[in-house]
Amino acid sequence: MATVSDVCKKIEEDIESMLQKYDKNGDKSLTRGEIVESLSQINARNPLKTALLIFKRLDTNRDGTISINEIRNNATQLNQKNLEDAIRREVTQILDNHDKNGDQKITLDEMVESLIKTSNLDKEKTADIYFYEIDTDKDGVLTVDELKKVRNRLLYFNYTLKILI
Repeated sequence: MATVSDVCKKIEEDIESMLQKYDKNGDKSLTRGEIVESLSQINARNPLKTALLIFKRLDTNRDGTISINEIRNNATQLNQKNLEDAIRREVTQILDNHDKNGDQKITLDEMVESLIKTSNLDKEKTADIYFYEIDTDKDGVLTVDELKKVRNRLLYFNYTLKILI
């Protein structure tokens, strides 16, 4: 089963594959001409119509080019279910490792207890850092929703970094 990282890697591979196929000038964006030319070279049926359909789907701001961000957004949408499934599995794994009483919540004590068994780090400080970052309502309990939100934030941060780089 794919992890969130695996799904993100596949999305990036899909983006690179699309750019390699169609981005003739290497500017990380696609023009209608580039797509028509590429489709014509592989003898695709009706390259103009196919290019029009691709642009209708991907050129969301309708500026006549498909940017790498538009490609990434489309790839992410296509992989949304896989991402959600991976996040759900990772949250379940976190709960399995730290939720000692099975109430679908992790208390600070549960976190420290599980870190004592598995980590060489300073257990109290590590648990405090987790709770500072994840426990958004500051009630001393990490809920499934808080764990999902932090995973989504990390995913968004990862994509934002790729956009900036």
